[in-house]
Amino acid sequence: MKMFTPVLVAIAFAMTSHAWTTTQDAADRLGAAQVKEVSFDKNSDKLTDAQKAEIRTAVQEAAQKGNIDEVKILAWSDKEYPTENGKQTKEEVGLAKNRIKHLRAFLKDELKVKSIDTHNMAERPNALEKMFNTGIFDLKAQASKGVVMIFRKR
Repeated sequence: MKMFTPVLVAIAFAMTSHAWTTTQDAADRLGAAQVKEVSFDKNSDKLTDAQKAEIRTAVQEAAQKGNIDEVKILAWSDKEYPTENGKQTKEEVGLAKNRIKHLRAFLKDELKVKSIDTHNMAERPNALEKMFNTGIFDLKAQASKGVVMIFRKR
């Protein structure tokens, strides 16, 4: 998936007139085999048993259809990004980081996923993050969210 970021940039330019309105729509267009969105409680970074079960099912379903190449994790803090002043506080960035840590640990330790790429959406965005935070996705309400995208080998 090393070509993933350039592909995303190309998609961004090609799709500027068509907003992606759901996380599932975005994942479909990026080629993810499965996607799960996690809603965290305010100030919480822990996964519930129900959320773990949903992620486990998604990983199992993707694995049944072929080898998993990579899982991408995106996590937001409890505040929208970008903020009015352009960046989030250290605490907000840390909350998103801890959400990523718990998602990553669950995927790696319990589900034995080998390749995991993470994106802290509370930090300055890279190409993937910019797409999730701009009009291409038309997804402004991502505060307190985590997204797990599962990509299979082609």
